[in-house]
Amino acid sequence: MLLRMLWTIAILLAACSSPVEAQEGHIGHGHDKWHDLFYRHLQRNDTKTSCCNLADCRPTKVRMIDDHYEVMIDGVWVSVPPDKINNVTAPDLGAHVCAPVQQGTNKGVIYCVVLPPET
Repeated sequence: MLLRMLWTIAILLAACSSPVEAQEGHIGHGHDKWHDLFYRHLQRNDTKTSCCNLADCRPTKVRMIDDHYEVMIDGVWVSVPPDKINNVTAPDLGAHVCAPVQQGTNKGVIYCVVLPPET
């Protein structure tokens, strides 16, 4: 009985110690997983062209600050203009962002954002 209990505890500890993937909106992170199923169908609200350019869409975190949303892009919280929010639901029910690497003139540039249903 004791051996069985120790074996169960060892299995549970091994399962819990697997690395958790942080969603900090880094370019390319998770893109391949969602491209065919979801990203390639997203369209920009302003141009009606694709939001997705190779690897610029990825899962991310979202939060509400005062009267606007912010998403994590490349490890930094970025304010989301309301016209960049797509009215669709992701297959994983999570937040996703399509944006270039946030450097130079691309800082703050967002092509589109998908919010979770509860936000």
